[in-house]
Amino acid sequence: MLPDRITVYRGPTLRMCDTREDVVAETEVTVVHEIAHHFGIDDARLHALGYG
Repeated sequence: MLPDRITVYRGPTLRMCDTREDVVAETEVTVVHEIAHHFGIDDARLHALGYG
């Protein structure tokens, strides 16, 4: 079962991204990262998969 909610904070995301494409990519990384943690995947493995 997936977590009920993953919150991506708009302000910090927009401040760190320069383009719409950057926002989309950062949001994807954040969501994948949080779902991976839900399933017990640690930061080292995420980094190895390109989601560091």
